[in-house]
Amino acid sequence: MKRAEMTREQLQEELDEMRRKMAEVEKCRKDFLAVQEKYHGLLDVSPDPMIFVTSDYEIVFANAQAEELFGYKQEELVCQSLNTLIPGRYHRMHRSFVEGFFANPRRRPMGVGLKLYALRKTGEEFRVDISLSPIRLNGEVVVVAAVRDITERIRQQEVVEKNYYFQRVLDSILKISLETAPLNQKLSRALELILSVPHLALEMKGAVYLISRESKELILAANSGMSEAQIAACSRVPLGKCLCGKAAQKCEILFTDCPGEGHEIQFESAFPHGHYCVPIVSGGRPLGLINVYLREGHKRDPDEDAFLTSVSDAFAGMIARDETEREKERLQADLVQTEKLAALGRITANVAHSIRNPLTSVGGFARRLQKKLARGSAEGEYADFIVEEVAALEKILSSVLSYSRTSPARMEEHDIRDVTGFVLSMYGDALKEHSIAVARDYKEVPRVLMDRQRVQEALENVIINAIDAMPSGGKLTVEISEIAVKEKPYIAVKIKDTGPGIEKEAADRIFEPFFSTKTNRGGYGLGLSISRKIIEEHGGFISVESKPGEGSVFYLYFPEKHGREEAASSLGIVSAPPA
Repeated sequence: MKRAEMTREQLQEELDEMRRKMAEVEKCRKDFLAVQEKYHGLLDVSPDPMIFVTSDYEIVFANAQAEELFGYKQEELVCQSLNTLIPGRYHRMHRSFVEGFFANPRRRPMGVGLKLYALRKTGEEFRVDISLSPIRLNGEVVVVAAVRDITERIRQQEVVEKNYYFQRVLDSILKISLETAPLNQKLSRALELILSVPHLALEMKGAVYLISRESKELILAANSGMSEAQIAACSRVPLGKCLCGKAAQKCEILFTDCPGEGHEIQFESAFPHGHYCVPIVSGGRPLGLINVYLREGHKRDPDEDAFLTSVSDAFAGMIARDETEREKERLQADLVQTEKLAALGRITANVAHSIRNPLTSVGGFARRLQKKLARGSAEGEYADFIVEEVAALEKILSSVLSYSRTSPARMEEHDIRDVTGFVLSMYGDALKEHSIAVARDYKEVPRVLMDRQRVQEALENVIINAIDAMPSGGKLTVEISEIAVKEKPYIAVKIKDTGPGIEKEAADRIFEPFFSTKTNRGGYGLGLSISRKIIEEHGGFISVESKPGEGSVFYLYFPEKHGREEAASSLGIVSAPPA
């Protein structure tokens, strides 16, 4: 029916129908909006951020959690490319993953076995896990990506893994410390273990140093990954110099994340790096240092500090054990030597006593013949020779009896400077005869508890040895001062000559009985061994430093008050009131 032919009633009916249908459409729209609001509400209360992406790589929806995670408002994300939320270096690879997923959509996690990163509005990257679910909307496949920030989970996982490796390395180092291998070998193996720990951001370079008490330097004992240039430059580091020397001197960890002013020692082909310089300390005494190289920019971590401190403690135990073992070996060798010397002393004393009387008789008769025989005759020369040889033998016997003497000493307090000066005055003529100049440097020192006669004998033997070393003249320097040895106070008498010096092999044996470096007549090899015995009876010790062509220096150490009574009681020595 044509509209022009419609009656008013029909037009009214059509208008009512249109109103009814519009009301239904409005109702459907409201129902749709209500459902959409409800649906969005459900998405917004979802525990995970959710992103809806089309096959065109376009974001069509993001829930409230996504807003909070990425820092964008929903309206900022809708219609944006998914690249907005992905670090630029992954754009091409990620696009191919998305295309592959839309080609075969199925519910699955994304990037299994890969480290996935997302990008916040601030430009910050963070680690994520992503689960993908395809849904169909209006006939189109849309992928729902549930995104979860796993930064904290990864951090906790790394902490657990790090602690596991830390503990495993510490256990291995402790096992190594109990082995019987040389110390340098054990330090090298332990260093390799430290550098193998993941999560430390270490360069595969490091070194372990030991402190030389004599030179006050760090001496390279083990290294890993260091170039020849590095080893040459850093093999010896003075205490207080560069990062390593400062850390050892201060007994505290020093850290740097890049080369800077602290690197006083330079070498060719240096590379950007940082350092942990960790001192090895025992009882407040520095023993060495661990130096590990870091990637430039690495941040200091309290967990790493704690780990490296524990490693340092393990190294301190390793070094202390090695020192104990070496001291034990030395004491065992000394004990064996002492037993040998004791047996030798008993034998020589018995022999000396046995031949002393016959020798005295021979000497007496030879002197009588010497007086009666004509001078210049063959018989007179024979008598002279016998008298001379008997005198030499009597001198040897006197030295042997002095060495083997076990009678208690009478201890009194004396000024070691007076005793030393007296001995020098006794040999004043001999010093002048050999054109030997004497230099004295006596510091103020406490009095020494001693048997004066024995100490004089010990000094005499050393000074005679120095005079014999300078037959054509030279300089004898005598210094007296207080000195600490292994943290114990001693009074030291230093006697230095300008003679030819002593070879190392001879210097190691110079205090042995009957060992002599003298090739001329009269070198019996008992003088210095007697001096050593006397000094040790007083609770001290004697040592020598010598190099061929540079002369020799003898050190006689006497303990200060706290060690005197111990030395006296251990030897059954009778103490007398101070002089």
